[in-house]
Amino acid sequence: MHLLTTKSSRTRRRAFTLVEVLVTIAIISLLVALIIVTIPQVQRQSRSSVCLSNQRQLTMGFTLYYTDNAGRFMGVDTGLTAWDWVQGQSNLTGQGYETENAIKKGRMYPYIDNFATYRSPFDPFTPYQRLRTYSFNAFISTGEGPGWGGPPNWQVNTMGKIPLPSETIITSLEYDHRGYNINGFGISITGNANWVDKIAPWHPGYFNFSFADGSVLSYRYMARQDTVDYYMTLPQNDIYWPGPDYEWLRRHLAPGMFQ
Repeated sequence: MHLLTTKSSRTRRRAFTLVEVLVTIAIISLLVALIIVTIPQVQRQSRSSVCLSNQRQLTMGFTLYYTDNAGRFMGVDTGLTAWDWVQGQSNLTGQGYETENAIKKGRMYPYIDNFATYRSPFDPFTPYQRLRTYSFNAFISTGEGPGWGGPPNWQVNTMGKIPLPSETIITSLEYDHRGYNINGFGISITGNANWVDKIAPWHPGYFNFSFADGSVLSYRYMARQDTVDYYMTLPQNDIYWPGPDYEWLRRHLAPGMFQ
């Protein structure tokens, strides 16, 4: 008879030391902090992509209408002509509002057929408060006459009259304190630093635009966010606010046409 000495096949598991536990907690805390910091940036970029896609679609609809109508632009006002891209409405109390029917009657809707395309994901208002975020450059086709600081017959009514399509803004996010975005978008291009209309400040650090060549851009503005928030939410038009952001916008509303 043989005596066999057996040993347990199971090995004891070594417990974590206090140092290892602390290091693990520190690593997990660092990863959580990085995620917390990264998530808002990812969300911003995602919403910006949707916003730029909306503007690209609107610009494409604008171009398709041009092609389908013997080289004539749709109007960029909001009810001034029967061929405007949307047909604006106001209630009897003077508080502006816009209905789905007003958008459906516009010349853009057959090319879009989606209300969501008219709204930026940055727009903090509900669809019941505000259906539309975007406006068209008032220097393209139908505008507001000499009120924008341009000479007589300054509107561009054909694509061939746009000297620099890749530098000419077509759409922007507008915040009109009157309720909805009435008329086309524009500022004075005479260099007096008057913001006749206000770009919506809801995309922190950036203004989103589309251009006549179909490209889109998130323009990183130079002003501080609190300055942008202040000037772009004032309850009036014709705001005097000079600076590099005004100069950049002025140069891209009608480049090659005015100094």
